Amino acid sequence: MLQKPWPCLAIACFAFLGLPVQAVAQAGANLPALGESNVDELSVSEERRLGRSVYQELMRAGVVSNDPEVEDYLHAQSWRLLQAALSQGHLVRGAFLQPEEFEFFVVRDRSINAFAIPGGYIGVHTGLIVQSQSESELMSVLAHEIGHVTQRHISRMIGQQRQSSGVMIAAAILAAMAAGSSGDAAAGILSLGQTVAVREQLAFSREAEREADRVGFGLMSQAGFDPAGQARLFERLAQASRLMESDAPSWLRTHPLTQERIGESQSRLGLGRATTPVVDSLEFHWLKARLQAQEDRSVDGQARQRGRLLDALTKSEVGSIDQARLFYALAWLAVEARDFSEAQRSLQRVDELLSRPDWRDQRSLVAPLIERLRFRVLQGQGRVREALERADRLPVEWRTAVSWRALQRDRIELAIDNKESARALSLAKAYVSAHPKDAEAWRLYGSIAEGLSRRSIAHWAAAERYALLGAIPAAIEQLEAARRAADTDFLSLSQIDARLATLRRQWQAEKPKLNERR
Repeated sequence: MLQKPWPCLAIACFAFLGLPVQAVAQAGANLPALGESNVDELSVSEERRLGRSVYQELMRAGVVSNDPEVEDYLHAQSWRLLQAALSQGHLVRGAFLQPEEFEFFVVRDRSINAFAIPGGYIGVHTGLIVQSQSESELMSVLAHEIGHVTQRHISRMIGQQRQSSGVMIAAAILAAMAAGSSGDAAAGILSLGQTVAVREQLAFSREAEREADRVGFGLMSQAGFDPAGQARLFERLAQASRLMESDAPSWLRTHPLTQERIGESQSRLGLGRATTPVVDSLEFHWLKARLQAQEDRSVDGQARQRGRLLDALTKSEVGSIDQARLFYALAWLAVEARDFSEAQRSLQRVDELLSRPDWRDQRSLVAPLIERLRFRVLQGQGRVREALERADRLPVEWRTAVSWRALQRDRIELAIDNKESARALSLAKAYVSAHPKDAEAWRLYGSIAEGLSRRSIAHWAAAERYALLGAIPAAIEQLEAARRAADTDFLSLSQIDARLATLRRQWQAEKPKLNERR
């Protein structure tokens, strides 16, 4: 966990605020002029392949957080931005990346950052969500990163340095994160991939940053977010950099772009022109409350959070909905401290505050989030069967909620805790069929199968997890083991053979490119 509240925001990861100081002088020369048609850039397939490689390296390093609820929230809200990109011609059906190909993933890190990697993969730090004062501030960062992707800034920079590999780029991203807590750790990570050169190559030019700002502003306006969120966030970041003085990273303290970009953001809004009020989604504030409760698990950190929440509850202007959210956060704090009696009391206050008939619509929006909290409380109290019975009765209309996938994962784990392994296996099978890209679910599925001595399924599940992590040879090995397992039936054997053939073709296609890049 990073200790500095505003650590280095851009070293090799394509960061929201801009350039490392070492690269400022040369970045303009490294990036081809915007709009040129003959620039040396990666093809779409190369960009997607490289992005997948970087993402898989980050998954193997444990950087990608296992939080389907926040991930699905980011996908749901960013979908509005991507539809605006289609409407405005930044994305085109049948050309370049499609909206469905963008992947938003969560990085559990207290730094305020988001970054794009090749192929439409966009990582969002939990610190950015927690520190965003409005949903529009958060979405302005994602709109900016989408702008970098749609304008192909990434493929242009990497296209000139064809030796850049997924390992090297991922190592540079890890180094940027480590720099906030330990310079030695950052240097150690960099040496693993020899990524000092890559760190300087992958910095955006001023022109690219400004273009991403402009594109992001347009996406925000059409998607129904407050475009003023961009300027507000810039102002807060600039103020924070001034207050930090000597403790701030040198490139952030002397960064020449911030005031310039603030001015341009404000001019886009129009001097004196009032913007249409935009209401944040309740999911944003409630998810932010949970992440804030989980951010610092130290005794002192939790005590500070509890004091802040209790102080907020004493303020007369806090309405019932906000009170319910504050008690929701207090309940999560208690769950983190394993004080399930206190968590239950806070949860009861949430239920009481939202029981009024006039809050029915608001309660329906946050009820799935509250139910996940209730599962944790009941589980902690040893009332697993009660929690599982509730999980079996989830309303059908919740299927569109950002919590639905997480609730289904919870249901599998509750079945395991309730010693219903056969049922857990059936639930896990249905889950991975619906969500085949969930590596953690494949791990869970394999673990359940292993406990039931279902060797074929255990090996198959391990193979799918390895494939998602990019370890294709290991995936092939596991499928071959599944094929040899004594409990493999004819139908499974046919399916395994088909999957083996697919992975072998994939490996034969990727092996030459992998050797070339590494």
